[in-house]
Amino acid sequence: MEGSVEETARGVSDLAVDSAPRAETQSKNARKKELKNKQREEERRRKEEEKAAKQAAAKASSHSQKSAGADDEDMDPTQFHENRLKFLAAQKAEGKNPYPHKFFASMSIIEYIDKYGSLANGEHIEDVAVSLAGRIMSKRSSSSKLFFYDLHGDGAKVQVMADASKSGLDEAEFAKFHSSVKRGDVVGVTGFPGKTKRGELSIFPKSFTVLSHCLHMMPRQKAGPDASVKKTDLWVPGSTRNPEAYILKDQETRYRQRYLDLMLNLEVRQIFKTRSKIISYVRSFLDNLDFLEVETPMMNMIAGGAAARPFVTHHNELNMKLYMRIAPELYLKELVVGGLDRVYEIGKQFRNEGIDLTHNPEFTTCEFYMAFADYNDLMELTEKMLSGMVKELTGGYKIKYHSNGLENDPIEIDFTPPFRRLDMVEELEKMANLNVPKDFSSDEANKYLVDACAKFEIKCPPPQTTARLLDKLVGHFLEETCVNPTFIINHPEIMSPLAKWHRSKPGLTERFELFINKHE
Repeated sequence: MEGSVEETARGVSDLAVDSAPRAETQSKNARKKELKNKQREEERRRKEEEKAAKQAAAKASSHSQKSAGADDEDMDPTQFHENRLKFLAAQKAEGKNPYPHKFFASMSIIEYIDKYGSLANGEHIEDVAVSLAGRIMSKRSSSSKLFFYDLHGDGAKVQVMADASKSGLDEAEFAKFHSSVKRGDVVGVTGFPGKTKRGELSIFPKSFTVLSHCLHMMPRQKAGPDASVKKTDLWVPGSTRNPEAYILKDQETRYRQRYLDLMLNLEVRQIFKTRSKIISYVRSFLDNLDFLEVETPMMNMIAGGAAARPFVTHHNELNMKLYMRIAPELYLKELVVGGLDRVYEIGKQFRNEGIDLTHNPEFTTCEFYMAFADYNDLMELTEKMLSGMVKELTGGYKIKYHSNGLENDPIEIDFTPPFRRLDMVEELEKMANLNVPKDFSSDEANKYLVDACAKFEIKCPPPQTTARLLDKLVGHFLEETCVNPTFIINHPEIMSPLAKWHRSKPGLTERFELFINKHE
């Protein structure tokens, strides 16, 4: 029994000794397998994290490039200004000139559009070099290798398509340079013309130079159908105004910062150009009639030639008071007396009086004098000058004018010659059904006109002279009908003591006043 037990124990012991190496071998294999699984899991996880990081970086980069400086646009304007000054200081510290002395533009943007606007979609002319200069008004990109700009100048726009592969810079330099270009910068680009596949006329620059950095953040136009300015969008003189298309709308800012108004609102720029064309036309018209343009003194010892309150100044050297001129009339008449039969002056007058929509303390006039002519000749000359000017600038005789403000519909004014002529007293008697005594200097005439004003509830503050009463009645009845150009003629002598008396109508003068839109 004991032997049987001992044999069994040895057998179990031998079995345990034999299985130990096998269990140890199996444990090592399991550990190796588990280790390999862990390594594969870690490798997979690492690759996924790298992939996710790359995707996030690419997305962030894409968003950053597409915004093309969105951080700057969202920045506080003061901070934007400080950043721009720091950038310029850094440029100077590196020995770079941020304001180049010269850039040669081979053609204007309008000329570029005229010459290359007929290219086919996708067509490029890479063997032609063109240099354009203008202001960047829009910036966008699709990647760090491709930037798009809207280059504005001369009232027109062309796209600049800056491609890193054509810039001569490596990708890092290209991206760094274009990240520093901001809206409002004045730039010069040299490259070849072409059109994108979508038909957008562009210039593809090989060199890109910032000529003047915009230090202040510009207002941005909201996206919409009018966001793109093209050559065909130019405002035409005599047409309806469109202030809704203005990028800068605040009137206070527009008037106090005219440079910003001109920079952003194309219509305003065209109005400035139209004013210049008007002055040029008047000068050319009078020059062709052998008028001599002259300049007369603006500071006078007396404020003569009109009835107005002058600005007063002081001449230190002569220790005397001088007056800014309120009219050039006296000096021009002296020139006619001296033998210059036809003279004119286009210049500033200064009147220290009220300010409203039709009166400014300093304003420009054209005053001309013509010997050996009467008021009929001057009316004909004025009629030809104004109707011809409207025809020259607008292509027709009818214009649209916002007489009641830009927020209201415009009226139409017809400059077609000949202009209407109204005999003052005759037309007043017809319209008001009056019979004014012919002796305008009599008390009877004065009393009649006082009663007429009272009848029609026309106020005439004292002194109620016959001249003032007539002027109030004419303003109420005649001037209100003068929307289109109209001459009111033959004023009574009592209203015009310095005018030449009428050759065939006693008590009247050969005088005229031109009214347009109810204003003299």
